Amino acid sequence: MPDHSNSSGPPLTRKKYTPAFKTECVRQVAAGARQTDVARAQGLSPALLGRWQRQALAEAVPSSTEREEIKRLRAELKRVEQERDILKKVVTIFAQPPPS
Repeated sequence: MPDHSNSSGPPLTRKKYTPAFKTECVRQVAAGARQTDVARAQGLSPALLGRWQRQALAEAVPSSTEREEIKRLRAELKRVEQERDILKKVVTIFAQPPPS
């Protein structure tokens, strides 16, 4: 059984990956590449790439505050679109020449 202690060399350090690198790996999988293929090509553990995918998904899901704001903004957009449509009709009515 191999000894995984590192008594003869410098202490083992964890690799640090940039957010851009993580995002690119997750994007490749989201675009259709197999997780194991991307992990192998980048020299990563598939489990690590899976963790990055779960983190990206958690960050992509809006919080309850953001959901409430989205709901409010959609309602406001609907109201503004209705006002616009009414104003278009009014302009059309007033643009017609009066009946003689």
